[in-house]
Amino acid sequence: MERAPQQPQIASRRCLVTMLASVLLVFSVLPVSSAPLQEPVYWDVAQQIREEIFTNTELMDNASWLTDVFGPRVAKSPGYKAAAEWAVEKFKEYGISNSYLEPYEFGIGYVNEYISVHMMKPQYMSLLAYPATWSQGTNGKVQGPAVYLDFSQIEAEIDLEPYRGRLKNALVLTQPKQAISTTIPLLPEGFTEEELDAMAEITVGPANPVQSERSANRSTLPRQQIIDFVFAEGAAAIVRTDGRTDYGTVVVENNRYTLETRPWEVDATPHPTELVMSAEHYNRIMRILEKGVPVEIEANVRVSFSRNDLTDHNVIAEIPGTDLAHELVIVGAHLEANPAATGAVDDAAGVVATMEAARTLAAIGVRPRRTIRFGLWGGHEMGLFGNRHHVRTNFADPQTKEYKEDYENLSAYFNMDIGSGRIRGVSIMGNELIRSIFLEWMKPLRNLGMTHLFTTGLQHEAYEEVGLPGFYFEQDRKVIDNINAHGSMDTYERLVPEGLMQSAVV
Repeated sequence: MERAPQQPQIASRRCLVTMLASVLLVFSVLPVSSAPLQEPVYWDVAQQIREEIFTNTELMDNASWLTDVFGPRVAKSPGYKAAAEWAVEKFKEYGISNSYLEPYEFGIGYVNEYISVHMMKPQYMSLLAYPATWSQGTNGKVQGPAVYLDFSQIEAEIDLEPYRGRLKNALVLTQPKQAISTTIPLLPEGFTEEELDAMAEITVGPANPVQSERSANRSTLPRQQIIDFVFAEGAAAIVRTDGRTDYGTVVVENNRYTLETRPWEVDATPHPTELVMSAEHYNRIMRILEKGVPVEIEANVRVSFSRNDLTDHNVIAEIPGTDLAHELVIVGAHLEANPAATGAVDDAAGVVATMEAARTLAAIGVRPRRTIRFGLWGGHEMGLFGNRHHVRTNFADPQTKEYKEDYENLSAYFNMDIGSGRIRGVSIMGNELIRSIFLEWMKPLRNLGMTHLFTTGLQHEAYEEVGLPGFYFEQDRKVIDNINAHGSMDTYERLVPEGLMQSAVV
């Protein structure tokens, strides 16, 4: 996910959220439309939660299972299925007996089984590249010329004519060289108090300033038409960089073309054989070609697709409430992850913090007033499939406007996505009615760094679509989180135990 530098409006398409339910929402969450009331803060429970997590945490062991053992957790893949089944058993091991897999219809499963890419001429070099998710394989080892064909410069069919007859077994480089930084920026690992204060200020005027007008994009031939030409000419693969990272990291995510063509659907046009290559290696090939020197590349990509069952699953676990058991608080994170690495920052961090919150509440014997539901979601990177299914099935359908019985019973949804930094605050999304409630809830957390309320921010899309509260919390975002989400270095080593423990306590 592309991230601009964080601004006071907390610009992000995802909800960076947490386990406030662990300490406070367990007992007293109210719908956001309620008048501001004061409910007691359970200081004794807050202290028990701290002691349990700081003394007996299973966060990092669980993170190792998710990232090291189950590895990439693409929707419907064997790794995802194994991780989901393991999570259900862990919830049950914690004493949360109402834990299960929640099925929903998804589509075709995908697994990257093998990839090997090498420059053979003019010199040998092992190339760092990954297949784009849902990309086809090469049907064995292929070797052919590297050919530069900038898709953005193809305005009409006639612009393709110079390439006719030149693409047999070619690996087609589809974009210009990527700019590479010559320095590594030394950025702070977290927000300063001054930055947090600025983010918490009430905005006067438009929340989002008018952006400077960009020059109109060149009118190009549709991408699919260019791709059809390239492969009709016998190309072996198309190649691109991720367009935003360097330092040897490769970000492999669903680009706009993938999200538009939806190759996981049964009747979709198969995604072409596409490689995402590190910027440094891609640029070297481009510089050689610019000198008129031919480049030969060998590639062998093996992938598999599962079509026999279109069902994928969420993981659901519940701690039942007492006098307000019909009311719900949901805490969640996405279990599914992109396949370039092992999905640690995005989003094993959120998953293990969610599970740690559940374990802790069960371990200290809390009996919450409201039912606490924990959700680990599938199909996230393709458009929040799992979470949207849960909303549609349990609360409301955004298309038909059919409202379910539990629509009025959901107090709040809290989501955690990307990063293991400390929770620093929560957005009240412009609703001043809940300010006093949140300030009370935060009292036991202030000395952990949870200190600010923000007046703006985004809700979780799946809940926002039907008018339900999906809260957004702000974490300290390490620069390494931004670099590694969806990337080839998003591994266990990127996780910060202290930040994860603080998040689970919050």
